[in-house]
Amino acid sequence: MTHIDNCRPAAVTGLLLGLGCLAAAPSAIRAQAPTGPGPGYLSVGVAAVLPADVRFVDGDDAGEAALYGDDQSDSGTLAAGLEYRLAAGYRFGAFRAEVELGVTGRFAYEGQSNYAGGGPVQPTEARMTARRLLLSGFYEFGAPGAPGALQPWVGAGLGANRYHLTDYIQRFPNPDDPSGRLRRGPDGEVPYTSLPPGTGYGFAWVLAAGLTVPLGADMQLDFAYRYTDAGRIGTSVGEAEVVRYNEDGNRGLRRIIINSTAADLRLHSLTATLRWLP
Repeated sequence: MTHIDNCRPAAVTGLLLGLGCLAAAPSAIRAQAPTGPGPGYLSVGVAAVLPADVRFVDGDDAGEAALYGDDQSDSGTLAAGLEYRLAAGYRFGAFRAEVELGVTGRFAYEGQSNYAGGGPVQPTEARMTARRLLLSGFYEFGAPGAPGALQPWVGAGLGANRYHLTDYIQRFPNPDDPSGRLRRGPDGEVPYTSLPPGTGYGFAWVLAAGLTVPLGADMQLDFAYRYTDAGRIGTSVGEAEVVRYNEDGNRGLRRIIINSTAADLRLHSLTATLRWLP
């Protein structure tokens, strides 16, 4: 009995200490658990799209009149512009995947056609806007989430490009024969051809490389270069307005249904993207 009575205070003390350790364990575990951002993220960005060379030729034959024919085309440059981007993504260690929507501003196209007899200068112009939906994947080099570390990455994406091409006009100010079919009007008016607008979809793919700059625990800034193959753009099958001037000075307007025209669109851009990791 004496032995049992002497051990009872020690047992009670040990039991109390054990219960205290069990009560403190969840707090200790929570203190050691990761407190960083989750795997999901949202991002918003802007891209400076550099000038792109474009060449329009005849598109698919729909049984109407061809605009260019053999050895004729319209070549020029799509001017620089801005593209705005919104994306949502998810990280898997060094990999991340995201869905992105891109919307361009209104890009101006300026070119030169080369119709026979049209003269050495045949200026053309048009306007284009586009929307692009991409599913992309990226691989980040180095230790992810290292405090203050710059992190390079590479990526690629696939998706669709929807374009809208408008205000497409071809002018003929200095034809080979100033008194022929491309003569000017009585007050110096320049003959021209106005093409139908075009709207359509094209398969798009992207290659990218960039650098991530950490701005805090839940904010990052990406700088990147992108190459985008945006598929084909062009005018649709429709009425072309052909304005010419007769010998008596009267203005003549003909409406001719023409086949589509098409051009490959390849873009280079420099991007800045702010990424939020909730």
